[in-house]
Amino acid sequence: MDPLTAALPLAAARRTIDAALAHAASLQVAGVAIAIVDAGANLLAFERTDDCFLGAIDLAQRKALTAVRFRISTGALGAMSGDGPLRGIEHSHGGLVTFGGGKPLVDDSGRCVGAIGVSGGSVDEDTAIARHGRDRFQATLPTTR
Repeated sequence: MDPLTAALPLAAARRTIDAALAHAASLQVAGVAIAIVDAGANLLAFERTDDCFLGAIDLAQRKALTAVRFRISTGALGAMSGDGPLRGIEHSHGGLVTFGGGKPLVDDSGRCVGAIGVSGGSVDEDTAIARHGRDRFQATLPTTR
């Protein structure tokens, strides 16, 4: 990879958001917020639908931040918190989100290059939309072979 080329190009982030928005529409989730952060936990792309409740904006970004910081889905991190081995972790880093809707984005070399966070539906809907975005992410990357 060219050292001057971003590991997570903006175009790939936008296509990932478009795929996630299309999946949200197919699930009939009317109000949704979707955030993409890069490997350094910097917001790269964000979109929300017209019917999105305001709290979803912050939650989507925090889900993406949580997923990239720990390179694990927010739901999996939540399973380890509570009474688990990472009890209280949700209070670190200014507040983590430890329920579904955040997924790391991994490139074709296996590197975590960012994360997607989704909020606005139920936890199951947010998780499904984030999973769909993550699964479509690989196809958004430029071919490096």
